[in-house]
Amino acid sequence: KDRIEKFIKDIPAIPENVKKCADLIEEGELVKAANVAALDHAFVGYLLDVINKPIFGFGCHIRDIHQVFGILGVEKSFRVVNAYYASLILPKKWEVFDMDNADFRLLQSNLIYHWNKISSALECEDLHIASVVSLLPASLAVCEEIFKSDVEDIKLLKSHKNISYDDILFEMTGMRIFDIFDIICKKWELHQEALRLIEYLSSKNDDGSLFSKLAKYLHLLMFFELSKPKFIKAGVNDFVDFDTSFVEDIYPDFIRIIEAV
Repeated sequence: KDRIEKFIKDIPAIPENVKKCADLIEEGELVKAANVAALDHAFVGYLLDVINKPIFGFGCHIRDIHQVFGILGVEKSFRVVNAYYASLILPKKWEVFDMDNADFRLLQSNLIYHWNKISSALECEDLHIASVVSLLPASLAVCEEIFKSDVEDIKLLKSHKNISYDDILFEMTGMRIFDIFDIICKKWELHQEALRLIEYLSSKNDDGSLFSKLAKYLHLLMFFELSKPKFIKAGVNDFVDFDTSFVEDIYPDFIRIIEAV
């Protein structure tokens, strides 16, 4: 727990230009947001890297930040900008999970792309709820840092026992991955709506509310993405304990939305 507290304490604040950019996007001021983003070269590089992933399917390589926001619009731009926050805590080298920062960004891009389709189908395009999807993978970076100093012991344990990384995390800290994510989001002062969705996602509360429905779709989306061979090999799929009973009622609609062109 001390290690987690120290790591969370050392997480840098959101850069002022990035925060201002997000605020302008929320206000619908995309041109002004692009002008602010252009002042931070690292931020621009990240945005262009994400948006040029094959999954977004743009016919040409996008090189201008104004094009990014113009093509994506308010909601999608807000998600991509929020996704940048996670890059502030990425390790220089992944030692516990068999992945790198390019794989991490691929996971982010996939989640953002598919959540765009889901939120459109559900007619729920809340910007703050969407930020949860963009930032979920950040919790993996924190777990990488938590496990790093015990990596040999953890790998030995994994090779001899059928135990998930999430169970190891719980035994070490008394927290699950969504508890870690909740701490990160509070550190970055995410909106209350985002924190409420995390609570539903963690508890799998099926009370018939919109948040319950969104949590079901997000639970299924995480399993869908993390069950791909790349992320099974990396070991990060260990953090999603797939609950079929929780998502059974939305599964057919989820498949229809995901497979829609």
